[in-house]
Amino acid sequence: MRSKFPWAIALFWAVVLALLVLDWRAGTPHDRFAEPPPLALGNGPAADAGHCSLAPSSR
Repeated sequence: MRSKFPWAIALFWAVVLALLVLDWRAGTPHDRFAEPPPLALGNGPAADAGHCSLAPSSR
């Protein structure tokens, strides 16, 4: 079965690809250590975060 609008399919994928490239080029990298500290349930901000969520130290 042949498609009636092969140009529309090609245009769709070209637009999707262009938007992905534009987003990738214009976006800033995510800093995973810039997150707020996790909250303790009902006790306000946690005094100390877990070892897996701390930024690596510069030793």
